Amino acid sequence: MMTKENFLDRIKISITKSDAEGLARAASRTSDSLNHVLDLTFHNEAEVAFRAAWVLEHSLIFNQGLPTSMLQRFLELYPKQKNRSCQRHYTKILMFYSTKDRVNSLTQYELTDVVETTFEWLIDPETPVAVKVNCMDILFNLRNQYDWISDELKDQIIFHLRDGSAAMQSRGKRLLKYMK
Repeated sequence: MMTKENFLDRIKISITKSDAEGLARAASRTSDSLNHVLDLTFHNEAEVAFRAAWVLEHSLIFNQGLPTSMLQRFLELYPKQKNRSCQRHYTKILMFYSTKDRVNSLTQYELTDVVETTFEWLIDPETPVAVKVNCMDILFNLRNQYDWISDELKDQIIFHLRDGSAAMQSRGKRLLKYMK
């Protein structure tokens, strides 16, 4: 059993993908461990927070999602995440939940702050492309939750297509095609 201190010591140093998977497997054994990992995504050392977010994302594989008791907490913390590297993992987790076959697990929660934050990250010129394209997918998946999302998302995608990267072009064109 890995203690909180052991886990923190382990992610203070560089980890590989296989390390992240092993730590995720260990953390997935209890909700307390996963909540500790979630807390560490706000660690004052950016690298530690990033590694914790990476482990949290990998924990989805072993749990087929976050424990129900933790999902609400994740959604509450999502708008507070300022670390750009962590935002990438946060958006990947939310992409997991916003897919057609899983979105019902979100409908019981108030998502206004999550949707607004996702739009803010999409609009912010400082947001990395990987986070932006994840945001586009999340908003596309949640477009039926709030009737205003589709029009705003379409406008943002068109704006980002003007001078977006290859990843932005590919994702944006694909989503626009599905929105017609």
